[in-house]
Amino acid sequence: MMTHYDAAADIREWLERHCRAWNDDDVAAMFEVAAPDLHWVNVVGMHWQGRDQALAAHRAFFARMFAGVPLGLVAIESITAITAEVRIAVVRWQLGSYVVPSGETIEDEENRMTLVFSGADERLQLRHVANVRIDAMAARHDPVAGIG
Repeated sequence: MMTHYDAAADIREWLERHCRAWNDDDVAAMFEVAAPDLHWVNVVGMHWQGRDQALAAHRAFFARMFAGVPLGLVAIESITAITAEVRIAVVRWQLGSYVVPSGETIEDEENRMTLVFSGADERLQLRHVANVRIDAMAARHDPVAGIG
C-alpha cells in the first residue's frame, strides 16, 4: 500500500496551532516556531523586525484590544513551494470585533495573510508575515472573482 506524503501538513498544523494560541490569549505560543529574524507587517502597516519585536507588539495589543477576541481560520487559499526549503501560504482569517486605541470599533473582519516559511516539519520556521484587512465593499467589485 502506497502512502501519500502531504507536503503542506506542517503548515496546516502551524495555522491550527496559531489559531488555538490566539483564542487562548497565549501570545508566546503564537511565536514558538518563529525565526529570530522574523518580519511581521500588520493590517495597518506597522513593520516589526525580529521575533522579539513581533512578540512584544502582540503582547501589547493583546493587553489592550485582542484578549478574548475570537480568531477563526476561514481558508487556506494556497501553499506554494518556492524551493524545497521555502514555502509561501496565503490564508484567510475571521477576526471578531475589537476596539482600537483611538476608540473606534472594528466589527467582525476578514484578513488575508501571506506567510513565508522555511524548513519543514520539526524545522519549520515562520520568516515573514504580511496581513491585510479585506475591504468587503471593494471585494464585491473584484474583476477576477470567480475566474478559475
